[in-house]
Amino acid sequence: MKPAKRLSPWHVIMGVIATAVMMRIGIKVVADRERNRPTAMVDWPAALQLAQRMLPEAHQPPVHNYQSLVDAAGVDVGAFTGLHVPPDALRVRVVDQHAWLTANVRSFARLMAPLEPLWLAQHDHSDWGLASRRMNGRVAGIQSGAMLSWMATRVLGQYDTALLHDDDAPNELLLVEANIARIATEQGVNVADLRQWIVIHEVSHVFQFEGIPWLRPHLRMLLDRFMRTLADQLVTPQDGFLDMVRRMAQQPKAQSWVEWALNPEQRTIFNEMQVLMSLIEGHSNYVMNRIGAHRIAQFGVLQQRMEARQQERPTLDVVIMRVTGMQMKMAQYRDGEAFVNALAAHGGDELVRRLWQTPRHLPTVDELAHPATWIARYGESVDARAP
Repeated sequence: MKPAKRLSPWHVIMGVIATAVMMRIGIKVVADRERNRPTAMVDWPAALQLAQRMLPEAHQPPVHNYQSLVDAAGVDVGAFTGLHVPPDALRVRVVDQHAWLTANVRSFARLMAPLEPLWLAQHDHSDWGLASRRMNGRVAGIQSGAMLSWMATRVLGQYDTALLHDDDAPNELLLVEANIARIATEQGVNVADLRQWIVIHEVSHVFQFEGIPWLRPHLRMLLDRFMRTLADQLVTPQDGFLDMVRRMAQQPKAQSWVEWALNPEQRTIFNEMQVLMSLIEGHSNYVMNRIGAHRIAQFGVLQQRMEARQQERPTLDVVIMRVTGMQMKMAQYRDGEAFVNALAAHGGDELVRRLWQTPRHLPTVDELAHPATWIARYGESVDARAP
């Protein structure tokens, strides 16, 4: 056997030089592309493309007409809540997972749009800086695409509100039929019952956002304030990073990454949004349960199975929810519903409706956890009674 040839120092040097030259050429190519077409903070086209590739189900056309269910639920929710919405607010769009992805990528991109100029300004315009910016956007796109693909296989319905869009931008009531049909099979429940259950919940969101005059402007104001703090943070990103490191050192056992990522001002606004979203979700569950108990034949079985589904998530789902913060969304359902149920137990539907009179009637974080303190403020004139 002939002995292997050893590389001379000259060969090693030439290899290093060739590698460096190729890297420099690659960086130059990437930088030129970035100059011609700047990448957003998140490369949303890449996110959408990846998410669609990761979906386990192929594109499926809608197979059920939900409009009659939505119209019937609109009558029930309006009568129960005392709220009114324009007739065209109850239009529904039945979608597959791909269409849901497209709608949500568009919404997230619009949400992030105000931060883009500051993001672009933070990077230098050298080849290295531009290549780095493109790489960062692509990595963020991959991460977002993976998260959205996971969500697309689990979401059943959504009222997509144009909070930060133009005032005339249409809101959409979306129902993901493929997921609804699959979950009905997995949980062993009647698919017609599950469809009605989901519709009542989502239609109640329509009545909240379209029937409570102050709700959409108030939530938009909170989002605007939150986005401005993020914009301020982008001006001096190194300060924000150092603050986050300090918070991690001070709170090593924080329950959520939010406690590390947000500064005190952001956390205050975030808490206000969490309280409001908890009420929105909790109130929708309350409406759904009250109406569903009378309208859905197998409501008790359906409710029991769906609650068990929330408790028996696969380990991977639990991990993803913790990493992405989705466990906060689930807490919104739980905490908000417990709060609304406490109000109903004390003062019935009349007291529940007081939640939506003005923004001043919104509970604080402490009151959300302790409804009796809110009732002490706003429930004195309502006689205690069972709902």
